[in-house]
This record gives sequence, C-alpha cells and structure tokens, in this order.
Amino acid sequence: MKHIFLILFGLALMLASCDKFLEETPTGSLTDESQITSISGGEALATGAYRALPEWTGGSVWWGGNRANALEYATGKAYSQYQGAELWKFEQNSESGDSEYFVHPWNMWYKGVRDCNLALKMLPGVTELNEDQLSVLLGEVRTLRAFYYFCLVRHYGDVVYNTEIVTDLADAPRERSSLVKIYNEIIVPDLEFAVNESALDDKQSSDGRVTKHTARAILADVYLTMSGYPYQEAATDTTKAWCEDGLWSMTGYPVNSQSATSLLQKAKTQLDFLYGKYQLGNFEDIRNPAMDNKGEAIFQIQYVAGLRNNGIISTTLPLASQISMFGDENGTGIPSVAYYQSFNPADKRIKDRVYFFEDDTKSLKYDQNESPAAKFAVKFLYKYYDTEAIKVTGESGLNFNIYRYSDILLMHSEVYWALGINSEDEVKGINQIRTRAGLPTFQPGELNLLDIMSERAYELIWENKMLFDMRRTRTALIDGVGEFAGIEDFVGHQPTSFNFEFSAKHLLAPVSSTEIDNNRMCSQNYGWMPQQVAQ
Repeated sequence: MKHIFLILFGLALMLASCDKFLEETPTGSLTDESQITSISGGEALATGAYRALPEWTGGSVWWGGNRANALEYATGKAYSQYQGAELWKFEQNSESGDSEYFVHPWNMWYKGVRDCNLALKMLPGVTELNEDQLSVLLGEVRTLRAFYYFCLVRHYGDVVYNTEIVTDLADAPRERSSLVKIYNEIIVPDLEFAVNESALDDKQSSDGRVTKHTARAILADVYLTMSGYPYQEAATDTTKAWCEDGLWSMTGYPVNSQSATSLLQKAKTQLDFLYGKYQLGNFEDIRNPAMDNKGEAIFQIQYVAGLRNNGIISTTLPLASQISMFGDENGTGIPSVAYYQSFNPADKRIKDRVYFFEDDTKSLKYDQNESPAAKFAVKFLYKYYDTEAIKVTGESGLNFNIYRYSDILLMHSEVYWALGINSEDEVKGINQIRTRAGLPTFQPGELNLLDIMSERAYELIWENKMLFDMRRTRTALIDGVGEFAGIEDFVGHQPTSFNFEFSAKHLLAPVSSTEIDNNRMCSQNYGWMPQQVAQ
C-alpha cells in the first residue's frame, strides 16, 4: 500500500491520503511569507519536496522522447526505431544545450531544490510540530535536496549554489559554484544530518517517503562517486575552471589518494549497514506494481495509474506494434543489439520475458482474439512490462527504481575491491546477483573493474546507472559477444553505434540553454553550445 498526500496550495493547505504516495494538485501559490502552523501543513510542505521526482520519466523533444531514455542514449548502448526521439544526435555528436534532454532535467532538479529550500525555511515555524516530527520532516527534505543536487553535479558538473529562497529577481543570476563546494557544503551535510541526526525511521520505506535507509543508500553512492571523478580531480585545485575549460586529464580507477580512500571507507560504513537488511526477490518484481515499495525497493519514484503515469513504459514497446492498450507505442527505449549480445547466453536475465522479450500477442484494442503479433526485429526491454497497463488499462502506476538492493550489493563489492579487501566480504554482494542470474561466482581476489562494471551493466540495465558509472570511473565497456570484450578509458572510447570517439567534452552534459539565456553569469561547459555571450 502506498500513501498519497494531496497538496492543495491556495488560501489553505490540505493533506489527504489515497492508495499511493505523492499525488499533488497545486491550485494557487505558496510563498515563504505564508503562515503555516498545523501538523498537516508541515507534512504538506515536506511532501512538496517530492513533486519534481515523477518528471524523471517525462517526455522530451519530439514524439517518443523521454528523459530517462536520454540518460541511456548518452552511453552509446541504446537503439531507437523512431529517429524523432533524436538518438541520432547523440550518435553523431550534434547534441547541444538547446535540447530538452538537457533543459528539462536542469529545470526538474532545480524545481526540486526550490521546493526543498522553501520547506526548509518554513518548517521550523510550524508550531504544532513537536521536536521529533520536525526532525523527521527536515530529514526527508534535506535528503531530497541532496539527491537533486547530486543529480545536478553528476550531470552538469559545476552548478548554481542556492540554499535560500530567491525573492528578488536581481539576485537570481549567479555564477556556477565548484562541484566540490556543492558536495562539501550541501550534499554531504544534508545527507549526514539525515543519517546521523534526524529522527527518521531507520528502516525500509513502505510508502515512498524517505527513511534513513533511503538517505544511507544515497550517501553511500555519494561517497563512492566522490572517491572517483570528477570530484577527485577538481578537488586538487578548486580555483581552476575545470568544467568550462575542459581541463580533465586524470585517469585510473580506483583513484590513488588519501581522500579517495577515506571516502571509500565512509561508503563502506553505509553499505555494511544496509547489507542483509533486504532480500533479492524475483526478477518479475521489478515490473510488478504490486511490489512497489516492497522487496528490493529502497528509493522509488512514485506513480499513480491514470494520474501520474510512468512515462517510460510505452517507449520500451515496439513501434506501432499493436500489442498494448497505450495510445502510443514508441520503440524509442531499447538497449542496443550490441549491448544485448554482450550478455552471457547462460544468463537468466536475457531469457525470454525476464529482462527482454521478442514476441507478444496483439491487444484487445486491435484484435479481439489477441492473435500473435509479428515477431520483433530485435530484443525489446521486458524489465518495465507492466502487464495490467499494457494489456488492460493503457496507464501505468509502476514505480521507477532509483535505488534497489541489487545496486547496494554491487556497490558493496566495488567498495571492498577498491579498498583492496580481498575477503569473502569482497565478493558476497556480486555473487548474490550472479547466483540469481544462474552464473558462476567469484572467489576472493578474483574481481577486477571489468567484472564489476559488467555486472552493473547486466543487472541494472536501463536504470540510469551506466552513464554516471562511466563518468565516475572514466571508463567505458567495450561491446562483445557473450561478454563485454573489455573496458577502456572513457576518453577515446567509441561506442559501437557512434561515429566519433568520446572526448573530455563528453564527461559532462551541456548546461541548459535556458539557464545560459536567463542567467548571464552562468557559463557553458567545455565544447558545448550554446555558449554564454561573453564566454
């Protein structure tokens, strides 16, 4: 069961509940001068901090374009049947900050930051909240603000620093701050407060709201990411314009520095705590709405069928295949053939109707007999095959995973490997994943980076992990047959379907053109357009 908090902003704030968490319908406006004193008002303020999350799978660009898919397009391991989704721009190195694929995420994550800042300013003034109630809500909101900023710095590098409510438009234009400063002064303090000081429950979330388990998972990922790139290079000299000038040159993972080791140890603390708190379920749990906020789920974006639909579902279906009740079947969210061929043939995850499928029946919308549809030309992603939505309703409330236990297990093994701890603890996480997949396990000391990144690519396929894995390790997997053929430096790697090699430019995304246009103090990342007027 999920809980929904219906927020009505106008002359008053109301809180309602329903079957799923986080449905909000704004009917007016709320400012930091509004007077909110009730417990329900305080809860509504905190709930507002979640409202940007469902935009994660929203549409972008043209028909079939999707923000979650775009994070896969940039890896070079995606395929699209319909070119209007503009995968070809990634393949031909012709993307720019004008694309909604970069405008929408910037706006989405900063919307989240603004909602969090508003809540954090107003919550201490909600007089009916007792100390523990206030602490819980502050823990939720600070976790979410940290997550939004974590998304921003991983994608764009240096970003605009803002922890206050902007009330004067003259104060809105600001220079980008070093990603190191964002990590050190916002992301880490917010998450450490949630984990170490707040009164959040230290358990799995059952309704989609943040708990300490959520904060621990994000914090572990933050520490792991900071132990790699670009943090470790940018931290060597925070006065340099790393992002604007493309000064990146460091390679080699794990990074050999005292800072990196310390951060890995901190990540280990959180991962050790979470290890064993969950159980791996069945593969079908991922695509079953009845398992939302259950099983492996640690942090999920909440959707409500018919109200806030998961936008990725129809994009993963074959183009105009008539197999579903959806109005559109886009064929724009497909792992590349080379990616699929890099799986071990013995891997259960590529068996029909586990993570992939190759045929289906027509839906009642097109064929009352539900006759077999034509066999698909390639393998399509079955991971998000919400049967009720596809065959009955045409609307999906399937949650989207941000963190699940499989990710924790794989991070756990990576951290032990990176620290050089060659023990059973090093391999127990990755071995649980491989055992479920029907693959041989590793012995202590056998792991290498290719093994770790390959397993992340197999298990977490199309969960928006690969691009950030590539950036933090500055490596890329080479497509192969039955396995990835190898792993090499990110810069110089040419994906199978791309007509160019990655350069330092591709270590970051282009800053949104709307930010460049509206904030004359904001500069563009190296190699990308549009550039600032004076840049």
